[in-house]
Amino acid sequence: MTPDEQAAGGFGAQKLMYWSVIVAVVIGLLVAGRQFLIPLAVAVLLWSLLDALRGHFQRLGPGGHTMPRWLATILAVSVMLLGVYLVYVILAGQATALQKAAPVYQENFLRLAERVMDLLGIEQLPAVAQLLERLNVGRVFTWLGTAVGATIANIVLVGIYVGFLLVEQRNLPSKIARLHTDAGRTARTRHLALHISQKVQRYMLIKTVVSLLTALVAYGILKLVGLDFAATWALTIFFLNYIPNIGSVIGVIFPSLLALVQFDTLTPFLLVVLGLGAAQFLIGNVLEPVFMGRSLNLSSFMILTALTFWGGVWGVPGMMLSVPIMVIVAIICSHIPPLHWVAILMSADGRLMGTESIESGS
Repeated sequence: MTPDEQAAGGFGAQKLMYWSVIVAVVIGLLVAGRQFLIPLAVAVLLWSLLDALRGHFQRLGPGGHTMPRWLATILAVSVMLLGVYLVYVILAGQATALQKAAPVYQENFLRLAERVMDLLGIEQLPAVAQLLERLNVGRVFTWLGTAVGATIANIVLVGIYVGFLLVEQRNLPSKIARLHTDAGRTARTRHLALHISQKVQRYMLIKTVVSLLTALVAYGILKLVGLDFAATWALTIFFLNYIPNIGSVIGVIFPSLLALVQFDTLTPFLLVVLGLGAAQFLIGNVLEPVFMGRSLNLSSFMILTALTFWGGVWGVPGMMLSVPIMVIVAIICSHIPPLHWVAILMSADGRLMGTESIESGS
């Protein structure tokens, strides 16, 4: 090996070590700062959704005129607050009923386990029986109460963030203009910010509409079957639908398991599985792609990879945030020539997101 080759190899190893340290530090900061970063990331996405709603309301002005910005803002915020209120009403209204029904479900589950073991021709395992009988439902609900309290605190924090973002939004263009003294770089930065904003807004708006439709259809199916807490399950399915790939599967599994515990026959279980499964498949694989079109152009494998990574770093909130974060990273990389290869790997067909026309909304 020549000295030049040895020097190149040493430089390559040094560069690899350098980037490995950077990646490790970034991941460490993401994990250590999750209590601060998750509410902030959620607030940014909700702000993006509010901005998209405001834009739609502005275009709905009477006589073809644009609705005043302040009125559109009030309407968008009202819609968001109405959604938060409905979530609170659903959860608060069914918490007591769930606590009363938990012991009944526990007994039904014990009987179901005994039936399954009888069918399999084996005796009930003592360890399993003792574990189920010693299950302290009170502790479970204490844990749920603590989790709900923490969630409410985070919701308040997110609301404060969103409020300040709405106030600061008018100053963003002037801030971007002052980032660079060069007019060309300022224009490129403004183009990048607008591109990211439009992509994330489009994704959040379409995903919210599709999730709402899925939740409404699920509520109708569960109500017809007679499953307990149909509204709570529909709300759960609404939020799970933001998790790509596996969210819809989880949204079918858990209500189906409750149907097994609640009813003595398999018919309700089969109806829930087939009904929710068909609804999730048709809406997620037929209707959503029609609305979404080719606007994201993201690789399915890379979406699954991002889902796994952000789920490991930030848990369930990370799973829900994985696609918007991936969109932002892909657009930024498409505007930085040395990182084009990252954007190409993240894309579905090799096209860079940054090469699309913003006005087309494609």
